[in-house]
Amino acid sequence: MPKPFSFLLISMFALLAFSCKNETNNAQKVEIESAVVDTVQKPPVKRAPKKDLTPEDIAVIKSVMARIMNEPQLKKYASYLVTADMGTMLSEDKGPYTVFAPSTTAFEFFTAEKKKFYATPDNKTKLEEMLKSYIVQGKMDKETLLQTISKSGKAKLKTLAGVTLTATKSGEDIIISDRKGVKVKVVKGSIEGSNGVVYVVDGLLNDD
Repeated sequence: MPKPFSFLLISMFALLAFSCKNETNNAQKVEIESAVVDTVQKPPVKRAPKKDLTPEDIAVIKSVMARIMNEPQLKKYASYLVTADMGTMLSEDKGPYTVFAPSTTAFEFFTAEKKKFYATPDNKTKLEEMLKSYIVQGKMDKETLLQTISKSGKAKLKTLAGVTLTATKSGEDIIISDRKGVKVKVVKGSIEGSNGVVYVVDGLLNDD
């Protein structure tokens, strides 16, 4: 059974898709509630003492999933992870994981048909498989990745979807390519998390 704090973070995942929609309404609500507080005196409220965070709580706060959610360029990828119920894995599992997450701009190149496909509950398994094709088991931070590429010219990275990605260098850029030769560029990372690292890439790999 998830700990209360972990449950709270998971709940935040579920609310991610609705945050923008409710932003304006929430702002108006805050203004109204503030006006009420200013005009009506309330009796003092006894607050429960703050509970110290456990090491597990801190690990969740600093997890790969938390890093993804806090990265402005990865809102769509985070939303897809929530839809696929993968938030708990990336927040509570020790992993470690290396995530080459496509930017929200990259997902705009999905066709309307593909967007509809991944939004359909019956295709949740396919969505999970697509997301896992960007997640590698094990921690490969930028320094380690560059050292590996420097030694052999490339680094082979097996994803949770069972396919192998290849990391190479082009000038100062790190390039990630899939088995069909589709290439994307790392534009940010590695971003350290308690259970792995995250990179932001500028395109989509082949998910067929």
